[in-house]
Amino acid sequence: MSADDLIQPSGERWAQEYEASRLRTTALLDGISAEDEQKIVPTCPDWRVRDLLSHLNGAAEEVSAGRGPSGDTQVWVDQVVADRADVSVADQLERWAQSGPAFEALLRKVPQVGVLVIDLLSHEHDIAGALGTQSDRNSSGVELVMSAKTSFVEKDLEANGLQAIRVIGGDHTFEYGTGDVELEVRGSLWEMFRLTGGRRSMNQLRATDHDGDIERYAPGLVHNPLAETDIHE
Repeated sequence: MSADDLIQPSGERWAQEYEASRLRTTALLDGISAEDEQKIVPTCPDWRVRDLLSHLNGAAEEVSAGRGPSGDTQVWVDQVVADRADVSVADQLERWAQSGPAFEALLRKVPQVGVLVIDLLSHEHDIAGALGTQSDRNSSGVELVMSAKTSFVEKDLEANGLQAIRVIGGDHTFEYGTGDVELEVRGSLWEMFRLTGGRRSMNQLRATDHDGDIERYAPGLVHNPLAETDIHE
């Protein structure tokens, strides 16, 4: 199945995947210790576990209330986290239990905000890694992310003057971009999900099973900045 052949997910599908990931993430965080709240997230080293939850709940609260970013998105993200820096995980989870369903209702009406579902699905596993555990690596959300990121990848490829790439994740094949396929990367669906989400280092990219110049194609293959050190999950 090629990503080029997929239709954009419906608002209902986005909402279902957001809810499923929110509940899995809540289960990871419910009852964690004060020490665990302060753990640095290896894949997001500027944030503690508590900060990452502030980002997730805060985005749901702000966007549902019509206070999404109007300028620099990163400035907005940083402010959302800063505003909740002293709010405990338990309090954030209580608030997310309200803001989450509100955001899911918005998704059903405005599927264009589905980018925050992609964000949540990635951060679900960032939190699991920080806590030394795992979440559901075979969830339907993993395949959804790989399918739905077509526009991101194609814009990055075009911006860097790169032709098409093929990513084979288990039984799924995703082709992004135009022209001849000059890079093919192969691995499990989970590994391709994490790799294309910027959760691996350049050394780890080089070590993948691939054909083509993966270093030259890294700016198109990986939308987010690569991890500075190897990530093992």
